[in-house]
Amino acid sequence: MTTRVTKGKRFIEADSSKCAGCITCMLRCSFRSGNKFSLSASCIRVERLVGRPNEFAVTFSKDCDACLICARYCPYGALTASKEAVEI
Repeated sequence: MTTRVTKGKRFIEADSSKCAGCITCMLRCSFRSGNKFSLSASCIRVERLVGRPNEFAVTFSKDCDACLICARYCPYGALTASKEAVEI
């Protein structure tokens, strides 16, 4: 499953089939916005799915400003980002 968030010319795309559930993206996001690590303050969510083809679901809240920090620190390549959004 692929999800995407776009703000202005920036976009982030999440490929949940590559997600390992490490929550690095959530921690980095929360630290950027609140200067502390807090999963509840993150604008990106990683949810474990049981008994589904993809083990994790990655979604973005409406508060996400597509700052690209989650993609920058994703160690598994599940998040890709660009500063030039492409119209589909």
